[in-house]
Amino acid sequence: MVILAQILALFAILFWVISILLKNKKNILLMQVIANGIYGIEYLLLGAFSAASMNFLSFLRLLVYYFYTSLNIKMPKWILFVFIALVLLFGIITYDGLISLLPIIITVLYTYAFWQNNLNVARIIYIVAAIIWIYYNYEVGAYVGIIGNALEITTELISLIKYRGGKK
Repeated sequence: MVILAQILALFAILFWVISILLKNKKNILLMQVIANGIYGIEYLLLGAFSAASMNFLSFLRLLVYYFYTSLNIKMPKWILFVFIALVLLFGIITYDGLISLLPIIITVLYTYAFWQNNLNVARIIYIVAAIIWIYYNYEVGAYVGIIGNALEITTELISLIKYRGGKK
């Protein structure tokens, strides 16, 4: 199961890195929906249930965000609060020591990052989240994920430079 989890992480990384390099929020969301679903399965196989539940919840959150973006409708603030409440609820259910708090913190950061409309703010938050993921992934044995986090940091920095000043 561990080897399969590492292989799945490679596919998730591919979709995540592609998402970071895109400029259109709708396309970014679509790639991240796929990546989060695959990451959820990876963490499930590793027995990292807090991270698995946060990725599956992120999958759902991104689908909702995708829906609103597709319709070009501003997302209501209450959706942000509903997803943060769900993150906290799932976090309580899957709590397994202090390390399990990290995916919860990261998911709250991601939830806010995409709720607001400035992609450069989102990219900065993603860099912070990727740094936290590196530690978490090391602790739970998601070693391929660490490579993905390093790629994420690199591509986020490239995107920040490439799209500086952009809010799409």
